[in-house]
Amino acid sequence: MVKTILYAEDEESVRNVTSRIIGVRFPDIHLESFTDGTSLVERLEKGVEDVAMVLTDNNMPGINGGMVIKRYARLPEFAQIPFVLNYGGDTNIGEKAIEDGARAYI
Repeated sequence: MVKTILYAEDEESVRNVTSRIIGVRFPDIHLESFTDGTSLVERLEKGVEDVAMVLTDNNMPGINGGMVIKRYARLPEFAQIPFVLNYGGDTNIGEKAIEDGARAYI
């Protein structure tokens, strides 16, 4: 089974650069990109058997990345999936994401 990284980022330029980096570094991984947290949540609800990681921006339209992590990262069906928060700005956001179940923040 091909493993998938779910990647949510609303800024197109950041999404494009990160997508290229992931594609080069992990050529055997399928990348699914989302422009908002709501689309990411819809994908998570469809099933995660193939998901290797969830990388999400914090500040996005709809549901923000921190809320996605808080809602899903500690649920038993997501326990083996690392959630990583990507954000800029307030330093407390990353620590809060870790408290909510993220494995890391960038």
